[in-house]
Amino acid sequence: MLRLGQNRIGLLTVVLSSLCFAIVPTAAKISLDQGSSLFVVVLSRCLIGFLLLIPLVIIQKINILVEKKYLGPLLMTSFIHVALIATTFYAVLFLDIGLIMAILYAFPIGIALITHFRGEATVNLKQWLCIIFVALGVTFLIYDSSFSGNLYGFLISFFGLALMILFMYSSSKIADNIGSQLLNFHLNFWAVIFILIASVFFKFDLATPKDNWGFIALILNGTFYILSYTLFFIGSKIIGITRASVLASIEPLLATLIAMAVLKQFLSLTESIGFIIVLMALYFFEKTKAKS
Repeated sequence: MLRLGQNRIGLLTVVLSSLCFAIVPTAAKISLDQGSSLFVVVLSRCLIGFLLLIPLVIIQKINILVEKKYLGPLLMTSFIHVALIATTFYAVLFLDIGLIMAILYAFPIGIALITHFRGEATVNLKQWLCIIFVALGVTFLIYDSSFSGNLYGFLISFFGLALMILFMYSSSKIADNIGSQLLNFHLNFWAVIFILIASVFFKFDLATPKDNWGFIALILNGTFYILSYTLFFIGSKIIGITRASVLASIEPLLATLIAMAVLKQFLSLTESIGFIIVLMALYFFEKTKAKS
């Protein structure tokens, strides 16, 4: 009976994690629409994440130093992390959040293909079918009368997908060695450092939001990102990382629903069909991988 209660708590925690993460792109979009520059949105996201993680590191007495052999891969992964955040937030200027999330969340397919051809894992027949349906769903997403006007946005999103695949693949290997919490701390710390260094060599737009709602959106952007990660870590400890990963596949759906409610971003019929196909294919892909 106690185990059943813990299981429900774990499931609820992971769902809340997905909900928090789904708020992030909408918060970023609001801040951008309120006059904030892309540079300010990205910097605030990483800076808030870093500041919020400091108390967690202190309370849990985590040693923030890492071995020299992990420093190089950690710096490269942190750089990819910054590029991924900037690309994702830049894409929301051109495409609806639902479309972007559907494309980005095809990253498990990319990771599966990389590990398959590198001999680290095997993609079975059911997973290949899921991959085919993801490709079909993405085709529906971009096959729309407005596609020609959004070509640039789709190109940015697919570039973000490539970054997402690289980031998830490299970060998962580092996390196996230094732990997820220490990895996240360093990702945000080095992200802030990289952004500040870049600001010395490039002249970025430093515009801030025009009203309080834009500033609130900036804060929510960074806060819900860290809250999502922390809740996912807690939930995965209870129900296991595999089940937690399968549940996390609802994030694109939640992000789309939030964007529809707050930003009035509604998908067309063709886009909706593609979105559903991608979401279902990813869900069954994760389920199949979990069983394996």
